[in-house]
Amino acid sequence: MSDSVRKNIVNLEAYGQMRRGIGKGAGTNALRTTRDMASAKLTHHIGRMMEKIDDALFARAEKAENNMIQTQYFDAMRELRIIRKDIEEDFIGGFVNGFNQGIPRRTSDNGGLNLNWDDDNSDLGLVDKKDLEEDLAISNMVVKIRNTSKQALFTLDKRMGFLINDADLERWQNPLGPEAICDAFHEAARRIETGLEIRLVVFKLFDQHVISHLSELYKEINSRLVAMGVLPEIKTAIKRNPNPAIGARSPVPGTVRPDGEIPQGYETAGYGHAPAQSVGGGTAGTGGYSYGGGYPPSAMAGPIGALTLLQHGSVQADESGTGAETFVVDPADLNSGQVNILHGLKDSPLARGLGSGGDMTIDIVAMLFDYILDDKNIQDGMRALIGRLQIPLLKVALLDRQFFTRKSHPARRLLNRLATTAVDWDEQHGNKNPLYLKIQSIVQTVLDEFEDDISLFETLLNDLEDFLAKEEEQARVRAERSAKVMEGKERLDVAKTTTLEEIEPRINDEQSLDFVRDFVTMHWKNLLFITCARQGKDSPAWKQTIATMDDLIWSVKPKYTRKDRQKLVAMQPSLLTRLREGMERLSISSTERDDFIAKLVHSHGRTAANRTESDEA
Repeated sequence: MSDSVRKNIVNLEAYGQMRRGIGKGAGTNALRTTRDMASAKLTHHIGRMMEKIDDALFARAEKAENNMIQTQYFDAMRELRIIRKDIEEDFIGGFVNGFNQGIPRRTSDNGGLNLNWDDDNSDLGLVDKKDLEEDLAISNMVVKIRNTSKQALFTLDKRMGFLINDADLERWQNPLGPEAICDAFHEAARRIETGLEIRLVVFKLFDQHVISHLSELYKEINSRLVAMGVLPEIKTAIKRNPNPAIGARSPVPGTVRPDGEIPQGYETAGYGHAPAQSVGGGTAGTGGYSYGGGYPPSAMAGPIGALTLLQHGSVQADESGTGAETFVVDPADLNSGQVNILHGLKDSPLARGLGSGGDMTIDIVAMLFDYILDDKNIQDGMRALIGRLQIPLLKVALLDRQFFTRKSHPARRLLNRLATTAVDWDEQHGNKNPLYLKIQSIVQTVLDEFEDDISLFETLLNDLEDFLAKEEEQARVRAERSAKVMEGKERLDVAKTTTLEEIEPRINDEQSLDFVRDFVTMHWKNLLFITCARQGKDSPAWKQTIATMDDLIWSVKPKYTRKDRQKLVAMQPSLLTRLREGMERLSISSTERDDFIAKLVHSHGRTAANRTESDEA
């Protein structure tokens, strides 16, 4: 150990001796108590976790895509049976040692990595991808418990900092913190040699069966420390923003959105956000979009501004900017998306300002949404999403008359694609379904971002098409994977059935001894199953495993002839060797192996020594 590292080690007694004010020896006693409480709880939870590993790996083996992956899970089951106790002891030992010695806090100047993705000299190139994935899994567990146990960890950090004479934990980590516990398990898990995938499965189980109980542990330790007089009262301070209103704009009547923000571009009274060059004529370079044929800019600034307010959720809007005239839409109808609100706009001041052409535009867009909202092939949830595009699509139609004349118009194509795609969604899929979330995201983007730049619809259409292409590819991959999983499951079912068919008639023989019958049903059955699943029932390995079982059962039956006894004596060495090899493959403990072999040899001795009157003659 280097001198610098040795200087950073503080033992448990030294921790306690640093404390003053809670009684002689009380600091050491408090530290020892918390350490032992945590150690006992962690020992219990890690034991429960290790009991779940076999089932978790077997479940994954059943769903494996191919034999190679399935074999990896079976090998991992065998390995983890062997090293289970080592992992448990390494974990608890590592935790206790870290607690006793102290864990120096990592600093940005000590061991940090340069993770500049664009830098060829980045330290990232020195870090194995597997290490990064493991570190990320450990980091996620730490973040999880830090987020779910903020209050308990805050007070525990304060109390442990007090006990180790480092109030703000500037030099030392909290030896009970999630970092210390997760790092101890990470080190213990390095014993697992069957691959990254297996270690990540084990980390997930650690998260489920150990990390999930830390909140309760921290509360118990805090209560014990309070009872021991360690900082019974801890005051918490909340930092406040000294200038919360910096950069805020003054609200304008009728422009506050439901989320409390003021829509961008409405800083001044009225709807002056739409300059003449940004809403009109269709010549390149004169506005925010390149399509043309809409209303004159001067006629459109007010109506488009009013519609934009509706789009952002303001149900009362001043179409002139003077406060003289208003129109109102039912908030429930506006937000539901399931009611055609465009029909009600025809009698509003906005429509009167557009003239007869405006009425016709509103009617045509309203008819489009009537068709969508009445389409029974589209479920209610999707109709509600698409229905929220009524105001933005009306704005497009007012800004660009090519919306009606060009089938390839991006806004029109997006609306059609959304409607045809929505047919594939069912209410049973729920609102967490990827397709629902994608359409929801597109609709929300239009509502939030569309002012007068119609190219946004083309961008969103391309995004939707990319998403659908990826979904189609993923569906194909899932179908192939499901077929492989079904194939693997069928193979396991066949192996299970075949194994039982071979075992049942043999163990029902009344001449078989109980200890042999128990061995076959409890252990050899598993070897038969694994061999059949991996190599098939026509393989030499399967036939040899069956032959070994037959020889074992025959060997303990009564022998009435000298020939049979001589056969038993000749067979015994080979039989014992095959049985030992099989038990090693099953990871049966050496004690259990030796006990079984001893019973078997004793039985063979009695059988070989037995002579009948016919033998003597």
